[in-house]
Amino acid sequence: MESKKITKKPQDILKDAKDAKNVTQKIMAESLGLKTPQAVGNILYRNNSVRVNTFVKLLNLMGYEVIVREIGIGEREEWTVDYND
Repeated sequence: MESKKITKKPQDILKDAKDAKNVTQKIMAESLGLKTPQAVGNILYRNNSVRVNTFVKLLNLMGYEVIVREIGIGEREEWTVDYND
């Protein structure tokens, strides 16, 4: 199965994944050890950037993985980003 390539900002990817998996900001906050769901809201809606470890941990929580793939044609090197504690 060939996947389609869509370019998005990290916060938009997190919001789309959250909506697709019906995950609440409360669940996301608890998984990161944050005190309030509003802290996740700041990550999703107010900040201009998100830390890589936060991005990966939230996507893993929702059943997604982050893959880094070499740009080019043919066989390309590829890694999966992992932040398991």
